[in-house]
Amino acid sequence: MHYSPLLFLLFCAAIFMYDHLFRRVPNRLLLMAIAVQLGWLASSGNGLNGVTWIGAFSGFAVGLIFFLPLYALRAMAAGDVKFFAVLGLLLGPAALLPVFLIGSMFAGVHAVVIYISRMGLAPRLHVVAMRVARWPLYQRVLERRGNRIGIPYAAYLALAGAWAGMRSAGVIPGFT
Repeated sequence: MHYSPLLFLLFCAAIFMYDHLFRRVPNRLLLMAIAVQLGWLASSGNGLNGVTWIGAFSGFAVGLIFFLPLYALRAMAAGDVKFFAVLGLLLGPAALLPVFLIGSMFAGVHAVVIYISRMGLAPRLHVVAMRVARWPLYQRVLERRGNRIGIPYAAYLALAGAWAGMRSAGVIPGFT
């Protein structure tokens, strides 16, 4: 194991919670992750998960290049693009395709559930959603979220990234 999986899990959990609740990806968290990774690369020659300088920067570039056109087409938010690039820096380019596919699958399920709820195709789901919408805590979250709506894509990328990071650290078995 090349790095502390707990540190990476905490980072992914913070991104998940913040994006899921407030539909934002805090730049401070991204900058802290970049600083830690660059510090680790500078001091040991390898990143937190054993990624090399070339792997880290190529992962960052691939993540940025892959999602930047989607941002330009307004199909993706800036936070999603930045987070995917930082995942590339932390995990290297090889992890980005599985992270993208798994994160997109979660986001797709989220979209289907929202669609079914709004179309009235699942009356019980709609009733539950209406009850949750009345909770004072949920009202405060919505107030803080403002007018930001949409699928919390970075949250689902964080779930997939956590899986990829734990897999590369040998904490969980992966596909061979």
